[in-house]
Amino acid sequence: MPVPDPWPHNGIAGNEVLQASAVSPHQPQAMYHHNHTYTKPYAFRALSSLLLILLLAIGLCSCNKDNVIEGASGLKPVIALDSEYGVYTVKIGHELTIAPEFSNIGDATITWTIDGRVVCYGTEWTAVWNEQGEFYVTITAENPAGTAVEELRVDVLDLTPPVISLRLPDDGLKVAANTDYEFTPDIQHADTEDFRIDWYVNDIHAGDGLSYTFNESTPGIYHVRIVAENSDGAATKEFDVEVVESLPCSAMFLPSSYFQTSTTRYTFAGRPVFLQPVVENIDNPEYEWSVDGTDTGCHDRMFEFTPDRAGEYTVEVNITTGEDAAMIPVTRNVSRAPSMCVTAQVKVVCVEASEQQRLRPRTGSSSPYSTRVFEWTPAPGQFIGENGPGWMMGNESTLEAANAWAESRLAGEKLVSLGAFGGYIIVGFDHSIVASGGEYDFAVAGNAFLNAQGGSNEPGIVWVMQDVNGNGLPDDEWYELKGSETGKSTTLQNYYVTYFRPEAPQMDVEWMDSEGNTGTVKYLPLLHKQDYYYPAWISASSYTLYGTRISAKNSADPTTGFWNNAPYEWGYADNVGSDALDKSAPGDSQRTGFRISNAMYADGTAANLAFIDFVKVQVAVQATSGALGEISTEVCRFQDLSIAE
Repeated sequence: MPVPDPWPHNGIAGNEVLQASAVSPHQPQAMYHHNHTYTKPYAFRALSSLLLILLLAIGLCSCNKDNVIEGASGLKPVIALDSEYGVYTVKIGHELTIAPEFSNIGDATITWTIDGRVVCYGTEWTAVWNEQGEFYVTITAENPAGTAVEELRVDVLDLTPPVISLRLPDDGLKVAANTDYEFTPDIQHADTEDFRIDWYVNDIHAGDGLSYTFNESTPGIYHVRIVAENSDGAATKEFDVEVVESLPCSAMFLPSSYFQTSTTRYTFAGRPVFLQPVVENIDNPEYEWSVDGTDTGCHDRMFEFTPDRAGEYTVEVNITTGEDAAMIPVTRNVSRAPSMCVTAQVKVVCVEASEQQRLRPRTGSSSPYSTRVFEWTPAPGQFIGENGPGWMMGNESTLEAANAWAESRLAGEKLVSLGAFGGYIIVGFDHSIVASGGEYDFAVAGNAFLNAQGGSNEPGIVWVMQDVNGNGLPDDEWYELKGSETGKSTTLQNYYVTYFRPEAPQMDVEWMDSEGNTGTVKYLPLLHKQDYYYPAWISASSYTLYGTRISAKNSADPTTGFWNNAPYEWGYADNVGSDALDKSAPGDSQRTGFRISNAMYADGTAANLAFIDFVKVQVAVQATSGALGEISTEVCRFQDLSIAE
């Protein structure tokens, strides 16, 4: 047990301030007193301790110069601690005074020790504690009539100043003039009685509540400063808000995954490509599509382009605000206003090869299992960054390192978590998986199960891809596999969630979705104690994940409190539906079968793929099951069912 090390100086008394420091018995010992630092080698410790005892015995006393409590009683001393349970709490760097009640202390010597080492003489002890931890202190009062001994514990706690976390776009915050924008930061350690928060706009005090509604009528840049403080310290968050007449509109085409940068689309002659931009801040948008400068006559948000010959094509969409657009609130914080035209372009490459020419036939050495993880991009979650036994090492700070870890996990049939909604993993095989025409073509193993209370089903949508451009990378077209929730009114396509990096360890991860909803991925200190649930290999302060969202089916039993993550009928990974291949298998042995024939275009029609090369599983719901945390799809194996194990 590390112990505070008192350092006598100029004849200390028992109530003189001592700065306590936890030390290792194998290291030189640093002691602090009166703002001076002394270093004492271990070999000198025994001699110095003897000198300390002699000095204290000669002249150090909390009550008088002789260190003896005068007044004869003839009775054994009695010590009564001034703490009910014998536990004293102090913040690191703060002073603590311990003053028990003593009886029958005539002619008594009172000694305070930690691990047998004397730290004080006298009836009370005051010290400044500079190391976090638990320290056990023994008080011994001895007179000719006998000895009394009492033990207490000092818990030295870390300081807990406020920490401010706030959802802010990486490219700056723009707010429409005369529009309410509510700021509600997540503030750690705001639950103390002495907590205070103040808001300043352009250095003028604007509020003192946990939330603040910003509204300015004059366009320009406004500097916002948040100051939060308690007795342990203060925190400041500063940022600029740009007030504009109307919010800028934007349109963009997405790459095939988060870590892909190219938006180029690849297809075969005669195979359609469905193009749909992500549009922001445009009310009642009107679309005009062109190919290589020629108007197509299409005015829908999604454009079906089918090249009839090999080549490169430039597809452009012009988006304008409809005539009936008005300044209307879209979410609590955003209003859309009339805007000018915005344009987005995307390149479509029709390759010279045919579908059959891209087939990679299996050989006698082909593995029935996935052989490579191309991208593991989870959403924040309780298992992300988990560094316990068998989990991550804590140094996976690059995509390459994260992929390597996930690949090793799948090779050992161990779980890889995908976090909250939108988190995904992309794997490839050493051959193409050929469509059977009716049977299950491949399987994904997870840890779903059913039991008397219901079960645990955390659905993941499955996507498939062919290597159309032949470069061996998953940068072509993704095709979603149909499931039981496809086409339902509760299912949202083109849904997305933005996650924001927390400002400090063990804070919740805040998110905002495309519907204007906000929430958090809760930090669960009793279950997972890594500092961050935000992936370490995501360098940006926020990131956005896109996909299809299905309605959650989780519920809590009102009597028992057990959470039931109910199964979906069919079509999802980590789910015990009618397509479960091992319904009775517990835990990680659970497998779901999938048919390539269920691959569909973005409009829901059949893609009729002859084979696939890559598989992606993506978390399909945004929901939390109480203390169990976020619903997160887990996978542990991808298997080509046409090859015997």
